[in-house]
Amino acid sequence: MIYRKYESKDISAIRDILENDLGYNCELAKLNTRVDEMLKRGNYQIFVACDGDKVVGYIGCVSYLAFELENEGMKIIALAVSKDYRRKGIGTELLKTAEQWAKENNIEVILLNSGLPREDAHAFYESQGYFKKSYGFIKKI
Repeated sequence: MIYRKYESKDISAIRDILENDLGYNCELAKLNTRVDEMLKRGNYQIFVACDGDKVVGYIGCVSYLAFELENEGMKIIALAVSKDYRRKGIGTELLKTAEQWAKENNIEVILLNSGLPREDAHAFYESQGYFKKSYGFIKKI
């Protein structure tokens, strides 16, 4: 398995994981536009896991400033592994890849959200040293 930074050729595979493995409807052109905009902003990072030439997982992160942090923080905004490749350590390695990037860039803390019903994901994150600290709220406007 190879772990590397996202390249534009990876977008179709990411869309396939979003649709086939996570159940999101995702138009390729719109996803490509969003990802291009993320990367142009400079504070987003995307890493992929590849089995040969096939992208089988990805992690997306964004760095941010906060009132309470002396240095920047980083939020994991996406972590997904194709169903056929789960429970093989790929999610762990993607997290380690993002964490290493964070350390190299003076990131002080990493946060993430995980849906309430995703108890397997919660157990995974806790096994990686993350802990529950707060509730997340959302309001669609």
